[in-house]
Amino acid sequence: MHRPDRNKWSNLALLLAFSLLAFTAQQTVVADAPDILIADFEGPDYGHWQVTGEAFGNEPAHGTLPNQMPVTGYLGKGLVNSYLRGDQSQGTLTSPDFKILRSNINFLIGGGYHPNETCINLLIDGKVVRTATGKSRTPQDTERLTWATWNVAEFNRRNAQIQIVDKHSGGWGHINIDQIVQSDHEPAIPTAQDEKRELLTQAMASMQANLSRAEADPTRPIYHFHAPANWMNDPNGPLFHHGYYHMFYQFNPYGDNWGNMHWGHARSRDLVHWEQLPIALWPSRMQGEEHIYSGCSLITPTGKPMIIYTSIGHPLPEQWAALSDDDMIDWQKLPANPLLTETLHGKTKVYDWRDPFYFEDKGHHYLVAGGNLNEARGGEAIVNLYEAGNDELTQWKYLGVLFKHPDASIKNIECPNFFKLGNRWVLAISPYGPVQYFIGDFDATTHQFTATRHGTMDFSDAYYAPNCLLDQQGRRVMWGWVKGFKEGHGWNGCLTVPHILTLSKEGELHQEPAPELQTLRGESFHKTEMPLQAGKPFQSELKGDTLEILAEIEPGTAAASGLKLRQSDDGRNAVTIAYDGNQLDVAGTKLPFKLHDNEKTLQLHILLDKSVMEVFINHRECVTKVIYPEAADLGVSLFANGGQARVKSLDIWRIKSIW
Repeated sequence: MHRPDRNKWSNLALLLAFSLLAFTAQQTVVADAPDILIADFEGPDYGHWQVTGEAFGNEPAHGTLPNQMPVTGYLGKGLVNSYLRGDQSQGTLTSPDFKILRSNINFLIGGGYHPNETCINLLIDGKVVRTATGKSRTPQDTERLTWATWNVAEFNRRNAQIQIVDKHSGGWGHINIDQIVQSDHEPAIPTAQDEKRELLTQAMASMQANLSRAEADPTRPIYHFHAPANWMNDPNGPLFHHGYYHMFYQFNPYGDNWGNMHWGHARSRDLVHWEQLPIALWPSRMQGEEHIYSGCSLITPTGKPMIIYTSIGHPLPEQWAALSDDDMIDWQKLPANPLLTETLHGKTKVYDWRDPFYFEDKGHHYLVAGGNLNEARGGEAIVNLYEAGNDELTQWKYLGVLFKHPDASIKNIECPNFFKLGNRWVLAISPYGPVQYFIGDFDATTHQFTATRHGTMDFSDAYYAPNCLLDQQGRRVMWGWVKGFKEGHGWNGCLTVPHILTLSKEGELHQEPAPELQTLRGESFHKTEMPLQAGKPFQSELKGDTLEILAEIEPGTAAASGLKLRQSDDGRNAVTIAYDGNQLDVAGTKLPFKLHDNEKTLQLHILLDKSVMEVFINHRECVTKVIYPEAADLGVSLFANGGQARVKSLDIWRIKSIW
């Protein structure tokens, strides 16, 4: 019988044991060691860090500092931000000693690109062995923090310090730092989806923080659409889809002044009451976007909801697109953005190229966009025309100039709307002044719009950048941005009520408040056939600051007649609307106005809503005003001066809130 060689088996056993030990040791090396936090700046102060100078203050910043662009990309609530007293201040912030025990030091960094002047340093024995600076150099750059890493394996077990430095006082003369960590791994680079989640979460939180202040303002309108809080301006891409009216709008979630343009979003079943939805579009900082400017929404021929908008932050404006499912709530930007660039124009240079608007005609799909051809020197303000080359609307060609403004004083055209009304075409434009419209004909063969009638959409400087939709009833519904409110109230800006646009038999453009708004009417007052004499005004029994008024007045022999709203008890103060037969004066905005030969009465439809007043005059003219009477001034009266007039009918309703 053969006997095993004991020495052989002993050697094998030893070999196996050593192999297991080696494997275990190898596993110990490969296993992830936990990260070591150096600083996250979430405390009430800098702890044992040493501060010199004025740039860093005595405690971490909590986001954006006064007069600074929005700071994004940091974690938690606190960070190092040396913009404490603007770019002029300087200083240093130095950590206590720590031992290097991992192969990498990872950190979030932002701010100015000034090597050795706005930077973070790793010090060993007091000497700089690693350094990093911010990336921002130009006004188009951002305050976003991004991950950076140093490989420090060669300094294993050495004592070290972190020093954050601001020694630059010019543009971008500051540094932002957060979340300094020792790790055996480099930081994961965030994806576009990560950025979207982070930026939208931060934007929504900022808006929520201002809600209570905005809602507490007694001058805030209650039946005009507005953002939940903060700044809003242009209505963007209104669209009726699957039983909802969708409204997007220019929105700054970070304050009640202009900046940081996003697209807010709301929807309504009845055109009256609105449901606020999550922010739809955000600036993709990783792709160089600074602002999401105005644009349009549409349903592609393939049935997909799409937004096309002007993307700002690149060397030249670009038109980008985003897609959504049918609910139109969660939007994804096209990976192939930009959708349109200035290369489409060939040798034609278009300045201030922005604000695309979509329309269809005879099976063709078009965009118009505003701009000018001579650096806004006047005389070359234009609307350009583009046609889609596929059903996905991802391929476009330039067809040329659809329209050039005939007035040489007009320098640029913004927010063009081009749509069919009856058998005519209407072009509405915003030319840095009162919004204008042109009525005429569109030749799809020559790609030209020939205007035969011209008018003013609204005569005040409080109305701008309207946008419109075609609804399920075939109505053209338009909203404008109401501007000119006081700052510092937690909100700024609203929209007009929805206007229904029609053409009269004579070809005039008519505007009326959407009849759905009548569902908001409450307590009422009615009177007919009242004479008005000089010095004897008629005082309404119904008073208030949220009213709808329909007044029909025969001017008679009066030199002037009209209404006084928000009138004080002593009659000295009021918001006055007066007509003298040739001119209508709406709270200081004067417009030429004469009754047509077939008209006998001045017909005023007035919407009074806290600090907003809209006046529709004989269905064909409009004036929007922002007003700030005293809170106690609530009276309503009708008057005639220098003769007699007659009130054919007067109806007043108290109006309920849409929220």
